Amino acid sequence: MKYSRLIIPLLTAAVMALSACGETDEIEVARPVSISFSWWGKDVRHGYTLPAIKDFVLMNPEIEVITEYSEFDPFQRKMDVEFAAHDECDVMQINYDWLFRYSPDGTGFYDLNELSEYIKLDNFSEDELSYGMINGRLNGISNALNTETCYFNADIYASYGLPVPDTWDALFNAAEFMAADGVYPIELNRKSSWLCCIAHEEQQTGVRCFDKDGSLTFTQENFEHMLEFYKRMIDHRVTKYVNDIDKQDFIDGVSAGAVYWISDAGYYCQPLIDKGMNIVVGEYLRIPNSELSGWYAKPTSLYCIRRDTPAPEAAAKLVNFLLNSEEMAKYQGTEKGIPLSRSMLEVLEADSKLNGVQYTANQMLLSSPQVERISPYLENNTLLTAFDNAVKSVLFDGGDIAEQAQTVYETAQALVD
Repeated sequence: MKYSRLIIPLLTAAVMALSACGETDEIEVARPVSISFSWWGKDVRHGYTLPAIKDFVLMNPEIEVITEYSEFDPFQRKMDVEFAAHDECDVMQINYDWLFRYSPDGTGFYDLNELSEYIKLDNFSEDELSYGMINGRLNGISNALNTETCYFNADIYASYGLPVPDTWDALFNAAEFMAADGVYPIELNRKSSWLCCIAHEEQQTGVRCFDKDGSLTFTQENFEHMLEFYKRMIDHRVTKYVNDIDKQDFIDGVSAGAVYWISDAGYYCQPLIDKGMNIVVGEYLRIPNSELSGWYAKPTSLYCIRRDTPAPEAAAKLVNFLLNSEEMAKYQGTEKGIPLSRSMLEVLEADSKLNGVQYTANQMLLSSPQVERISPYLENNTLLTAFDNAVKSVLFDGGDIAEQAQTVYETAQALVD
């Protein structure tokens, strides 16, 4: 975890001594209120967040901000340690499933409704705020919405005389044409492999993995089907096995398509667009006439405040700056997705930033009523790891699909229990 300290030097002195006529008067000067702020991301996020926080401190010289940041995996591990020790930061960027992991009854974070004097909640609709509500308490506020989205290199597909796929069968058909050239129709990373297998099974059966009340509705047999479907994609060269994917595969044309979050679209697609390639946002892959879409939306991330922070007003001012300020909008742009905040949207629109592949993907999400709100269990790392291990066993160790599916099922049931 990286640390930095941002402070206005003029306010660091506790006492100033002034002399007059040989006498000394002491004038007390208040120390800054100190708060801490943690987030995860790639270097590009750290690169704009740090100067943005410096601006915040210049605008609020009574507040000192100590920052902690790293990439996602080490950040998640440190969050677990900090919450266990009750040593979390005053302001936190968190992932959606962590909201329920750290605050299952809604008391794990500060109720932001109580800080509405400092945070412009009216920049968000009730539905947008509801992503952070637990038992009537506003635990967090989403900066943007996200969903796994299909991006295709239409030029590669056209070179084979194929349209971009909109069904799973179309992917398998494309693989028959592309395999001889070492090209894969799509690229599925760790989480997209899991979520795409969920989507396919939900479409196939008309049953959600986790029902809206949080109960587990998939059986062992459903997880067997998911393992079989993923194995079939690997065997037919629809996608590389997740651990064999190179981050340059989509950029280099080894993969003719990819499934990534909306917030990642610029990172993965822009290099190809800059090369003049025709990168298009594909439809959410479906089994024709399926009752459920199997595709889910979630917050890109949420901002939360420590439940017993000693400086709630200072923390709230920082949250408002991160979510609503013109300064943060200009620094951040669309790196974390298309903002929900009305204030930020106005800034980006005035700067002609609401365009391109990421904006198209976001508009498709907003206009797709069948994309449902994700269950936080679907992002649980323990469950994803159980599925990863089952896949590896089946593909490389001769593992029995039924036995591996039973392990995944028991892991999912344990989460609910």
